[in-house]
Amino acid sequence: MEKTADTILAMPKAELHRHIEGCVRLPTILDLAAKYKFNLPSADPAELDRAYRLRAPGASLAAVLGMFGLAQACFASYEAVERITFEALEDAYKKENIRLLELRYSPDFMLGRAGLDWQRAHDLIAAVCARFEKDYRMVCGVIVIASRSYGLESARRTIEFAAANKKTVAGFDLADSESDYPPALYAGAVKQLHAEGIPLTVHSGEEGHYSQVSDTIKALAPRRIGHGVKAAEDRSGATVELVKKAGVTIETNPWSNYLTRAVPSVEAHPLKSFLAAGVKCTIGADDPEILATDLNNEYRLAVERMGLSLEDIRRTLRFAVEGSFLSPDRRQQAAKELGL
Repeated sequence: MEKTADTILAMPKAELHRHIEGCVRLPTILDLAAKYKFNLPSADPAELDRAYRLRAPGASLAAVLGMFGLAQACFASYEAVERITFEALEDAYKKENIRLLELRYSPDFMLGRAGLDWQRAHDLIAAVCARFEKDYRMVCGVIVIASRSYGLESARRTIEFAAANKKTVAGFDLADSESDYPPALYAGAVKQLHAEGIPLTVHSGEEGHYSQVSDTIKALAPRRIGHGVKAAEDRSGATVELVKKAGVTIETNPWSNYLTRAVPSVEAHPLKSFLAAGVKCTIGADDPEILATDLNNEYRLAVERMGLSLEDIRRTLRFAVEGSFLSPDRRQQAAKELGL
């Protein structure tokens, strides 16, 4: 096991599903709370850690999403946005050896509380990523999210924003509960994304019924699906076949799915069966700080508790490069960094 852990630690990695809002370090929360005078559950680091980080399954996906309020408060200024983005990249590169990273964020959720200007904040995020790429051997892109719970008008506004920033937006995501906000609601809105050539990923199959995955593919035509685990519950195999036929890449997040009760155990996660069925899958940590995980841990779980081989892990890296929303030349650069 130690040899496997060492091999995983040294392995160049790729992640296509990581939220900036889920990357706020605990010391950063303490610093920003002192500077911007927002309330904390506790100023004691150990107690704050227990309040901020989820280490056992929550009551539901909605309950877990509710934990993000503390992270949301940290985006209190443009300086904070810049700092948190840099630290997310730094942790990914230095602690996890990530060489291809697509970071995503929701402007309405992340910036609305402090009333920050979307354009100014986005330009900062894009600039931090560009500077980081020059200094380190990592290729990174930015995905903009529409949070379903903010309503259809917010989604339309976010799509307009993404279209206006095509040069620095790698792709678009629909997040939050799809049971409360089904894909059909957004079928008209995402037409602009397709017309603009902006790739789409959708949080789907993280909760609810497996039919939501097929509904998402048919109504929204995404290139990728975030989570997607419920597709495995269709015993007929039709949903998995549709995923394959549509050429959709599934961004799996094993530990996150366990904590949100999308799967009853890590061992029950369908990643291995997806790969065996020929589904293109990647592995992500989703919200590493809030979920107390990272990509090293996700890979270890995949090997030690889900039965994947190291060659399976390398297949997910190839799928990450192929499924990345970055331009062909940058995907080629990422493949080189990953040793593919």
